[in-house]
Order: sequence, then structure tokens, then C-alpha cells
Amino acid sequence: MDVVYDHFLALDENEFTDESLKAFTINTYALLDQFTDQFPEKFSRMYPYMKAQNWLYNYRYRQGIEKSLAGVVRRAKYLEESDTAYFLFNEHYDQLKSLYQLFFPELKHMTVNFLKQFDH
Repeated sequence: MDVVYDHFLALDENEFTDESLKAFTINTYALLDQFTDQFPEKFSRMYPYMKAQNWLYNYRYRQGIEKSLAGVVRRAKYLEESDTAYFLFNEHYDQLKSLYQLFFPELKHMTVNFLKQFDH
């Protein structure tokens, strides 16, 4: 679901334009670059590919999600294939999008309220 919601977030016109998503990904990679020496070993090996292929931006596209799901399978010992997940993603796309649209505003609201606690 994390990967699926990343897709809908990348497409969410209330959160990003194409240009602002590009800027967000550039800024995110620049921030992460400052902490590469602190990455867990597995993420350290994966990060150069993530950055070079701009996974964060490519979540916007269904083929980016397909590649991401395949990557999850490669890294997870308990999964054997990603075709079923990608098939279900496409088959239930509109339903998943509706669930994201219900969930994300509430998540954002809760996060903003949580962060306000640190401003005081």
C-alpha cells in the first residue's frame, strides 16, 4: 500500500504539480546525500539506483509502480513475485485511488497537528 499511495501522492494535484514534484525529488535526494554514511547497509546499496533512476518522481507512472513492486519482491525473502500485486493495482486502480483520497487528507491533518506540538 505504501508504494500504491506513493503513486497517488505523486499524482495528487492538491500536493504537487509536475514541476514541484521534480523539485521535491531533487531536494529529497540532496538531503539524503548528506546522510549516506548513516544509511542502513541495505538502503546504502539501493540508494544509488533509487537516485539515478529517480524512483520518487517515477512513482507518478504505472510502470514506475511496476518496477517498484518488482524491487520489493527482490528485497523481501517472503515474496516470490510481483505480477499479482501489479495486476491487482491495475484492476482496482479507481478503488485504490478513492481510498487514498479519503486517507491522505486525514493523515496530513493529523501530521500537521502532531508537528504543531513541537512548535510550542
